[in-house]
Parts: sequence; structure tokens; C-alpha cells
Amino acid sequence: MSSVAAEKQKTHIVEYVLYVWQMEDVLRATQFSENSIRDMLGASSGPDLDWLIELARKMKAEKLEEKGHVSSILEVQTELALLHDLLTGPMEDEVYVSAFETAQPVLREFEEQKMTKGLHHPTEVMLTALYGWLVLKMQKKSVSPETQAALQPIREMANSLARGHVRIYQGK
Repeated sequence: MSSVAAEKQKTHIVEYVLYVWQMEDVLRATQFSENSIRDMLGASSGPDLDWLIELARKMKAEKLEEKGHVSSILEVQTELALLHDLLTGPMEDEVYVSAFETAQPVLREFEEQKMTKGLHHPTEVMLTALYGWLVLKMQKKSVSPETQAALQPIREMANSLARGHVRIYQGK
């Protein structure tokens, strides 16, 4: 049996990144307490608990108690940026290029509104926009129909990128 994270990593790499970011925030909220993590999961053992405890260990070792992302997820983010460049460049993946071109005006708008301050690569902006939306939904805050509509092309870009990842990195 594999962890939720391992399944997401195999099937939808963008969801995996967002899941890790979410779990990093959760671990910070629990102050890395193993008992709090166990209580949160309602489990005393299992692959998800093992994965979370290992993530907590990595975060502490990398001094990420306050902010930032573990080095392994930063590597995945770099991989996604390289994949984006490959799909829009040498491979000329028509489906991904179309999804990206549709999302591009919305990504620019996020950048202009300083919602993704300091981010440069379109995949960074995509991930940050999606995570912001996810956080609002988890907090049960309302998301306007306009924002929902604006995020749709970004979600389609993310899904297309994830399909490209499976195709290229898993040979499917």
C-alpha cells in the first residue's frame, strides 16, 4: 500500500506539488508534533503517517519551520518548469501549447496583481495561483464566479502539464 503522496506523484505531478505544499503548512500548524500528526490522521501507523513524519523530519533538517519548501519538491518544481519549456519548445505539444496560451493572460494578470510576487516562470505562477485557490476553499471562503472562471484555464494547463509528465517521465 502506498501513501496518498506517492499515488499523486505517479498520477498527477501538479496535484502532488500542491499536496506537499498543503502538508508542509499542516506540519507547521502542528509544530511538527508526532502526536498531533497521528491525531490528525486518526492512525497510529500506515504509509501516510510514515510519509508525513518523514516530511516533518526533512523540513526540520532543512530549517523550514517557518516557510519554504523541502528541496525534493523544489526539484519537482524545476522539473515542471523544464517540462513546460520542452512541451512549448522542441516537442511542440499542441495540446499543452494550446492550454498554456489560453492560460497565459490569466497568469499575467496574477503577476500584475502582485499575487505571485517575485515569480518568473509560468509554472511557478500556475502553482501559486492554484494553491491560493485551494487554501481559500479549505478555509471555506467564497471564491467569486469570476475567479473560478479565471482559474479554469490555469487548471487545464496544470492537467495538460501533468499528462505530459506521465507521458514523458513514465513512458505512457
